[in-house]
Amino acid sequence: MSVNFKKFISRVGKSSEFKPLKNQLMISLQKESNRKYKKYPHLLQLMKDYWPEYAARSRISHLLKDHHEEIFGFLLNSVFPFRKGGLTLTDPEAPTPVDFKLVYKYRYNKKEIEAVEEVMKELNIQGNVDGILKRLLIFAVSSFAPPIEEVFERPFAFQYSSIDFEVHDDGEKEVIAIISGREQ
Repeated sequence: MSVNFKKFISRVGKSSEFKPLKNQLMISLQKESNRKYKKYPHLLQLMKDYWPEYAARSRISHLLKDHHEEIFGFLLNSVFPFRKGGLTLTDPEAPTPVDFKLVYKYRYNKKEIEAVEEVMKELNIQGNVDGILKRLLIFAVSSFAPPIEEVFERPFAFQYSSIDFEVHDDGEKEVIAIISGREQ
């Protein structure tokens, strides 16, 4: 686990207590992404550079499908401090020009899990660690909707359709989420 991950968890915990109510966690994660004053604009520019190829038929979902590893990998590994080795992106689908679906898997290592537990204890946050691990991944992806709206000038939202959780023999915990995006 990087020091950045622990600092990230501390900031998000202080500002949101990892609560989804009233979009506390979402707002906190959006502020986190904006903190990346160099990386965040790079991600926006990356999508803008690809857009002319897809703009003719407003195929936002096809752009996201075709470049999912680069876009979502950058989002989760550079804008947010999720480890590259822990992240897997599979089964991209774009059944229509406005619908996009992707399976996101993130395997939290022991130190990342301990960091969440420590921050919960330091801030006296009640809750289930496993639930927080799930929410961190889901809401990190969902917090990406406003930048998509900014680039493509269309309302866009993410929602998860399923979320699974596996505890591995080595103590690591893996979140497996199917998250869909849709132009609104």
